[in-house]
Amino acid sequence: MSLFERARPITFVNGRVVRPDGVFANSLRVAAGRVTGFDGQIQIGDAVVDLAGGFVYPGLINAHDHLELNNFPRLKWQERHANAHDWRDGFQSRFKTDPRLIEPMAVPLDDRLLLSGLKNLLSGVTTVAHHNPLHPALRGRDYPVRVVRRYRWSHSLLVDGDEAVAKSYRQTPGDWPWIIHAAEGTDAEAADEFGRLERLGCLGANTVLVHGVGLGTAERARLLERGGGLVWCPSSNEFMLGATAAIGDLACTGRVALATDSRLTGARDLLSELKCASATGQADPAALFRMVTINAAALLRLPEAGRLAPGLPADLFVLPPLSADPFEALLLADRGDVRLVMVGGQAALADNGLELAFDAGHLAASRVRIDGRDRFLAAPLACRLRQAKCGEAGLVIAD
Repeated sequence: MSLFERARPITFVNGRVVRPDGVFANSLRVAAGRVTGFDGQIQIGDAVVDLAGGFVYPGLINAHDHLELNNFPRLKWQERHANAHDWRDGFQSRFKTDPRLIEPMAVPLDDRLLLSGLKNLLSGVTTVAHHNPLHPALRGRDYPVRVVRRYRWSHSLLVDGDEAVAKSYRQTPGDWPWIIHAAEGTDAEAADEFGRLERLGCLGANTVLVHGVGLGTAERARLLERGGGLVWCPSSNEFMLGATAAIGDLACTGRVALATDSRLTGARDLLSELKCASATGQADPAALFRMVTINAAALLRLPEAGRLAPGLPADLFVLPPLSADPFEALLLADRGDVRLVMVGGQAALADNGLELAFDAGHLAASRVRIDGRDRFLAAPLACRLRQAKCGEAGLVIAD
């Protein structure tokens, strides 16, 4: 008998289920890993979980992360770099001398990847796009969050060169996203990259540019004409470059997703990134919600992610009502506020009032403290963290 067959369906009551136009339901039912409906009658045999007025959001999508790099501290070599090339050059002479690079690199790759899964899970993220090869650990069912698999990528024109970038784009199926760092800088070199990609024939409906700080109005308009989109990483941009992309025209069309980048330059997690994005004044709370849900799902070609609907996977998380408005509540939240995270209908994290979600799925849980708050974490994940060669600041496994 499978885990889903043994699990009891759960009806979540006294909640507020959120979609892009606001709250639309007060309860939802989850069975066999999927949402089965909203505001229906509680069925015999259901576990009933009272959300005490909490907001239920679709699991967030982190549209760009380097999952092998999140155990590093934030690093740069001068107050402002002109472009990513300038920043990368600073690493070359330091890999064998700087303990801030040496010590994190010594941690086994699988442990670093596990930490990154936890980084995302704790902030309500249930799907992440990794910008690098899909290491075997990211393909396993026991990874804490879903990792996008149907995609192709190039690092950048700087790293890969024109020929390899063009080949990568040509080999990408038309219904898969093709993702590349581009225009990551404030100088002429960064500004020229869009034109180079255009001349190489790499701008199409499946093109997803990451960063885009150097894009001007005309370049953004041409990106929209071609049907492409942008992944915006404002905290990483501000830290490294002292500036970020102008996204207003792209955001109006839903062609912008928000992402963290890695902790080498970015924020702690996607909830922190949302605050940074809001502080730029370029998007209102509802628009930012769309950037981490339906916009990201559209750019990454993920038809089952970014929303809650009957028949779709029960990827969701719950926050307390930090504001009467669900989108403002999301911007106010830190990871310590997250009351519940489910991936595919299975509880991964819950607070002391919602641990019945673990019981209903016949799932073991371990007590932890996250930023000083008591929580339950899926026991297999807690066990793996105990054995890992790196830890997550603010997380203590209590049993």
